[in-house]
Formats: sequence, structure tokens, C-alpha cells
Amino acid sequence: MYCTNCGTQLNETANFCAECGRSTGKAEGPPQAPRRLYRLPHDKMIAGVCAGIARYLDVDVTLVRIAAVAALFCSAGLMILGYIAAIFIMPVDRGLPVRASTEARATS
Repeated sequence: MYCTNCGTQLNETANFCAECGRSTGKAEGPPQAPRRLYRLPHDKMIAGVCAGIARYLDVDVTLVRIAAVAALFCSAGLMILGYIAAIFIMPVDRGLPVRASTEARATS
């Protein structure tokens, strides 16, 4: 097998070219559905907007909430209008919450 970018001969099990770093296409899995931004009613403080943004960005919800409070003070209160707009614009995720203990039992 040869790299389609630089022409270097590759091992049959290689996922990336050792010379140029280009993917050989083996590392890619089946196509996945695009991520969606939802409000999370099961992980909410007020309306679940920060929890939904945290899940979408794959960060801790506490960091998003701290950033929202900082933005509230820096924007002279305009963050409140943005938060209210997000409550009405973001669709609600009606799925069941995923618990860490349930995931641990399922993988054991």
C-alpha cells in the first residue's frame, strides 16, 4: 500500500503515513450523524441552556456556567436577553439522562 499524498510505501495496518501524516482512510469509521445543540432539562439549573452548550462543546458544565456569569457581568446584562432567547430557540432534548454509574455497569 502506498500513500496517496507522498507516495511512500506503507505497512498494510498503518492508519497514517509516517512521512506526511495523511490518513490512509482506515482510521475513519462509519459516518456519524451531526451533533445537535439541545437544552437538557434533566441537567438544569434554570432552563438547561448551559448544560446543552456544555454537552455540545464536550466540556464540563461548570465551566460553561462560570463563563455565562462572567459574560453577564461583562455585557452589562445583555447576556440575560441572550439566555432568554436561547431558552425559546434551542429545542429540548427529551432523552433520558445518562448516569456514570449506569455506564460503568454496562461496560463491566
